Amino acid sequence: MYLPKIREIKEALTSFFSKPYTTKYPADGFKPEEEFRGFPRYHNDDCVGCGTCAQVCPASAITVIDDLINLLRTLKIDYSSCIHCGQCEEHCITQKGVLLSTEYSFATMDKNDSNIFEKVEKEILLCEVCGSMIAPTDQIKWVRERLGAKAYAHPNFLLNIQREFFELEPSHAKSRIRREDQIKEVCPKCRHKIVVEDEFYEFNK
Repeated sequence: MYLPKIREIKEALTSFFSKPYTTKYPADGFKPEEEFRGFPRYHNDDCVGCGTCAQVCPASAITVIDDLINLLRTLKIDYSSCIHCGQCEEHCITQKGVLLSTEYSFATMDKNDSNIFEKVEKEILLCEVCGSMIAPTDQIKWVRERLGAKAYAHPNFLLNIQREFFELEPSHAKSRIRREDQIKEVCPKCRHKIVVEDEFYEFNK
């Protein structure tokens, strides 16, 4: 007959009178450490809506939806697909727009439960010539502030500054590019066409 060793008896008695190593989940819940990589959360004041987080997400848990009618970009995180890798936080251009939290569990029986989704909405700017999207207005402002005085050399940034002080009259796309289109908020493709037209062709044919 196998008799227990003294060491095993000691360990058993010590374990019997010791506190449990596990928590009474879900009654008490679990409090992770500050370094714990939980679900990412958007911070509206620091997020500029650039969409970098969606581009680097390996699980495709982040989607970007551009509404050109209501001029809104929506970034949405599906926590049911998130793998807590931290790529969104690491590659955020502002370093504060999306940060990992210590939240780790959103147990639910409803796959459409709003608790398993996180989203942020940003106003977008459209090209005044072709109508395509240029960028979110917060992203333009963020780039403008980083450029400093150099931003005054670009019409898009100049007009963005003016909008902070007074409303600008909206313009309408015309049948052809004109010289006046140089001082408009336009996309890179249209900006290129305007410069080429101005350099090599006559505008008033």
